[in-house]
Amino acid sequence: MNRIKNFLINLKFRKKIILTYFIVSIIPITILGVFCYKETNKLLINQEKENLVEAFSEEISRIDNSGNIYNNLSTYTTFTSSILDTVNYDYNSYYEMYYRFKNVLDPYIDMIKALHNDIEQMTVYTSNNITKHSDYIIPINHIKEDEWYKHIYRQYKPYWFLDNNKNLSLAVKFISDEHKNIENILYVKLNYRDFFKSLYNISNDNCGVVILDKGKNIVFENRNYDNGVDYLLPVNQLDNAENGELNYNNVDYILVKAEIKSTGWTGYLYKPSYLVVQSSKNIIYTVLFVVAICFAVLLIVGYGVSYMVVNRIEELTENMKDMDIEHLEVTVKNNSEDEIGILINSFDKLIVKIKTLIQEVYKSEILKRKYEMRALQAQINPHFLYNSLSLINWKAIRAGEEEISEMSQLLSTFYRTSLNKGSNVISVENELSNTEAYIKIQLMMHNYNFDVDFDIDDEIKEYYMINLLLQPLVENAVNHGIDEKRNSRGRIRISAKKEDVDIVFEVEDNGVGMTKEMCEKILTSKSKGYGIKNVYDRIKVVYGDKYGLEFISIENQGTIARIRISAEKSKEKFNEYVYLDE
Repeated sequence: MNRIKNFLINLKFRKKIILTYFIVSIIPITILGVFCYKETNKLLINQEKENLVEAFSEEISRIDNSGNIYNNLSTYTTFTSSILDTVNYDYNSYYEMYYRFKNVLDPYIDMIKALHNDIEQMTVYTSNNITKHSDYIIPINHIKEDEWYKHIYRQYKPYWFLDNNKNLSLAVKFISDEHKNIENILYVKLNYRDFFKSLYNISNDNCGVVILDKGKNIVFENRNYDNGVDYLLPVNQLDNAENGELNYNNVDYILVKAEIKSTGWTGYLYKPSYLVVQSSKNIIYTVLFVVAICFAVLLIVGYGVSYMVVNRIEELTENMKDMDIEHLEVTVKNNSEDEIGILINSFDKLIVKIKTLIQEVYKSEILKRKYEMRALQAQINPHFLYNSLSLINWKAIRAGEEEISEMSQLLSTFYRTSLNKGSNVISVENELSNTEAYIKIQLMMHNYNFDVDFDIDDEIKEYYMINLLLQPLVENAVNHGIDEKRNSRGRIRISAKKEDVDIVFEVEDNGVGMTKEMCEKILTSKSKGYGIKNVYDRIKVVYGDKYGLEFISIENQGTIARIRISAEKSKEKFNEYVYLDE
């Protein structure tokens, strides 16, 4: 047995596949059986679905037509001049009121009820100063506490509902009298069973029928099944059907949906699928019996073979799925010499090599950025620069040149914060001071022809960050946004705020803007000096892929440059970054 097992383990993968297909050659029989079973079911279900759709659509259409008739009738009544005059008239006596009711309102309602046998009650509720007359006209105070009154208070189209006594009703508001401020509502109660009688017939054929209003409330529900089992579909399941089919409590249903536009309702008809295919159950049982035998053979013989062939591939696949940049480790055990074994061993060697390269690339990238910064800083002799600027400031003060004095002080602040004593980690406060000094220098150089706004959250000033992130963005806004603007005064807004565990900086200008392609290109294109790509790369290297720089711009309207970095109160986060720089 061990020889066979070892032979199979060390057998070439192609031969394993051939052997597997040979063992499971009975699968086509299973496929054929399943195909016959599914196609028979599908044929019967599709035929029944078409029949149900046709029958249900016809019955829903009848109800919709009835709804349109009563909608038109109620709307016509609210626009009938004799009815409007009767309910809005300013009565001087009860006799005058009684006379109009008996000679105008009563004959009209009696005529309508005689022509439409479904109407059980037709009432006008009014706020006019009248007395109750039979159930034909009643003061509106009788219904102001009813739920349905709140729905039609501000609309003038028919509203269908079940009233407090579960009577099928519709109501519509009369057009308000512009001069008398009288509110009138026409209420019509219909015979519930007569209105839905066509649905009782269709639901008696092993079906369930539900009508819902816009609020998903049940207006009508009826179901009947020959086997005595009550297959109830809850309302919240009715809209879960896909292609007219759904499964609930392990029972498959055919479901047909139709809209009743005249009332704003939705109708659903459902039927258990297995009741449709009962007529072919003998064929289905035979097919299932054959398929069961095939599966028994496959389970016994195929399990052992599939385990040896597929199991290690599945383990390796799961291992690869679970890997990320922080967990590079092969956990699959291997003691075979076939293609899968070679693949696992090669993958293990590859992961070791990748881990080594990642460390080398990560450190070399940081070193590269630091050396670039060091090279830039090395070009400047801080002591010579500060002494020179101090001398210029002193001479400017003596000569009364305040603007030159201010410029020298700003330059001193700018280079002091830029050089940062040779460190690449700086407080947010000093980074903002560097940016403020730079922008003030630019203002003086541009003869104050643009405006600058600062929106800084003082809370973030105590945090630390890598330096020279903001100044290149401001420089870009001035050179490529404000300087190229011609039609109006330029404006730059610099903001900094804390969002959860991050700090977000924004440099916004109202300059000429950029296209979407330019916004993407600016992050990847190299530029002279300390440019935008340098800022983008340094953020990615130090803070990770979660953080970075993005541009949002609209041509001829302006640009927003947004930096997102993590909020760090300690320099420990930057230990490796500082160390590589030293």
